Amino acid sequence: MNRWLSVLIYTGLIYVSLPFSNGWQQFLRKQLGSDFGLSINLLLFASGFFAIFWIIKKTTRFYLLLSILMLSILFFIIMRMNLPAERMHFLQYGVLGYLIAWAVRPRFSGIGGFALIILLGATIGLGDELIQWVLPRRVFDWWDVSYNLIGTTIGATLFQFLK
Repeated sequence: MNRWLSVLIYTGLIYVSLPFSNGWQQFLRKQLGSDFGLSINLLLFASGFFAIFWIIKKTTRFYLLLSILMLSILFFIIMRMNLPAERMHFLQYGVLGYLIAWAVRPRFSGIGGFALIILLGATIGLGDELIQWVLPRRVFDWWDVSYNLIGTTIGATLFQFLK
């Protein structure tokens, strides 16, 4: 039950932060200026290297190479995105995907367990966008739902590599 509690608390933090995230982004843009996008890129880049070093210690060379390939593709996608703030979806929902996988693992495994993880992450990501739809100065965006889903998949995949 503690595993699911961590998923619920993290999801709650995502949802509660929605009304304030634009304000935080504007504050950071004002403080960092043109370095705002660079700061987000560095945060994601550091997270990717941390994941690779963690994988090196825990897994085989095959999974290490697969992880490096996956992170390289993600890095290419991220660099092509126009808005730096959208890149945070991958990190935010990557953590969520990892937590869901950690919670699901004791009872479900294999492709069915992985599908359940992705379904739960997609549902939470869709809920995120539905909340934004009713908030002032926020919008529903299907691209954000897809970024949330990709982030969840990355987190769940990372968990599978490390189990």
